[in-house]
Amino acid sequence: MRYFKNTILLLVSVWLAGCETNVDASDLLDQQQLIVINGFLSPQDTILKVQVSKSESKARGRTNTTNEDFVIKDATVIIKDEEENEVSLIYSNSSLSYEAPATDLLITPGKKYFLATTVQGKEYTSSCIIPLEQVTGIEQSIGVDNRDDFIGNRKMKVTIEDIKEKSNYYVVGAEATYSFEGDTSGETTRDLDFEFNRFITDTNRENSVVTADGGFFLPGFAEITKVKIKVANTEEILYNALRAEFINNYNDDNPFTESVIAPTNIEGENGFGVFAGYQLTEKEITF
Repeated sequence: MRYFKNTILLLVSVWLAGCETNVDASDLLDQQQLIVINGFLSPQDTILKVQVSKSESKARGRTNTTNEDFVIKDATVIIKDEEENEVSLIYSNSSLSYEAPATDLLITPGKKYFLATTVQGKEYTSSCIIPLEQVTGIEQSIGVDNRDDFIGNRKMKVTIEDIKEKSNYYVVGAEATYSFEGDTSGETTRDLDFEFNRFITDTNRENSVVTADGGFFLPGFAEITKVKIKVANTEEILYNALRAEFINNYNDDNPFTESVIAPTNIEGENGFGVFAGYQLTEKEITF
């Protein structure tokens, strides 16, 4: 299945690049076109976003289409809380998403939220629960990566204090900013590459620390000025969906791998996608 999906909708744009996604859901689709709905909620949001699009079967092969060709622009999208407070999201051409200011509906840790979407007279629904806690303890260490002969490669280990007494699902991202001595043109920022290490779960090591190893290239004579680390504590379905997307993108050109079927919690005829909650923690270290 091919469809438009801006992977982070605010959350994962930092560490999962790319808007176009291929997900093998043929067992679910039977070659039918899906209505794909994705929305991720967090108390740290400044804008509530939901994307509504249509799919194109992989069987049709690649076509000369753009992201906008998949977007459904005339849907009705409403998010509601347990007290029946609700907000209607309005389509934005700039983001290709349905949006509303986060101030219009308070997103509270531990609370349940409901999504109702209408597309061409058909109803699609879902719900999510915002994780109760944020990650509070984040540490990092940077060193030289000696695994290859490229001078300038750096590695960074991110250590996270695990949220206790429950199973947790984390997604990690980071960026490093550097400058050259005497260079007045400004600073340069690079995203760290964590590959599969960006996805961490504590299911086998409860009440401990968890780690993620990433890397980046630092040019000669450059000095790191700051590092920004982001850790999302996500609902399990969001973790699994993002991980499936990353694996499929990673293996996109490998004919010997099977695509991972992404999970869905969208109810309705030919509905597919994820409506889920997360909590985001950011830490900036200045050198």
